[in-house]
Amino acid sequence: MTPEDVRALRQEIADLDAKLAEYTKDDHSVEESADLLLELNLAKRDMGFLYDGLSTWLGSQMDGNQILSLRDMATVERKMSSSRSGWQHKDLTRDVIDRIEQSSVDMDTGEVVMTPAEMALRILDYVQPSYWRVGELNKIGLNPDNYCAGSESKISIIVRRGDAK
Repeated sequence: MTPEDVRALRQEIADLDAKLAEYTKDDHSVEESADLLLELNLAKRDMGFLYDGLSTWLGSQMDGNQILSLRDMATVERKMSSSRSGWQHKDLTRDVIDRIEQSSVDMDTGEVVMTPAEMALRILDYVQPSYWRVGELNKIGLNPDNYCAGSESKISIIVRRGDAK
């Protein structure tokens, strides 16, 4: 496979898009259109297999949380993540509150520089209604994996198109 192969496929898709515009100008049976939609859905699935295959391979070739800069400000980034479940919410909340209290004291004067309400609102920097914000917890020195059951790390590849067309 080469970039030229993929560019040729993209051109074929553009040609099909033009044919679709013509197709929708005429009358067609619902069954015929549904069959056409099925074929497009299968093609989309097949493209997904190709994309996932190359993405998985590329992720195994890249190092750490590497970011590659490509043409037209596009980037490809490798990230590692894992699924977390079984959170110990009360224990983690107690520890986050302790850290917020510690950070609310001016180290030079010993003065508490946040009101209790401000401290309570700060917890939203670390948790959302349905999940804990892992990056923010790490910033205050709390390892989220100590408060939940984690799965094996998974490699994700994030493609940002930038101005690429």
